[in-house]
Amino acid sequence: MSADMVETGADIRRHELFADLAEQVARRIIEKHKLSDEIGIDVGNDIADFVVEHWKGQNIYINADAQFKLSKRDIEIFNRFGRGNAQELAREYGISYVRIYQIYKRCLVAARKRKQPTLFADPVEPVDTDLSTASKPAKKPK
Repeated sequence: MSADMVETGADIRRHELFADLAEQVARRIIEKHKLSDEIGIDVGNDIADFVVEHWKGQNIYINADAQFKLSKRDIEIFNRFGRGNAQELAREYGISYVRIYQIYKRCLVAARKRKQPTLFADPVEPVDTDLSTASKPAKKPK
């Protein structure tokens, strides 16, 4: 048996990954978009083949998307934050009250960026000049 014919553990995991990718995409398309099994399987296999061809030779690490999960938590903390409840939120989320304030400040800056127009607009992006849709400043938490 030649060295080319021996499958390593990495080869087996690679085959399992792309077989699972094809299966998961097919299942998702069939269930969510109500397409036929034949179309779902065809699209799943096509996407797996595309991923192989597009990123062949690359080592890819797929993280647990912790930033997205933290963002959901952070937005929830921002929405619930009020004067005097930082300790309560800190206990509930298992973080320090200082971290609660840091999260609030970071989310406040992001919210202001979304809601307030900039003085000097990026020339690539169109500027929304309809001020009737601009939101009013939020009331201070009690």
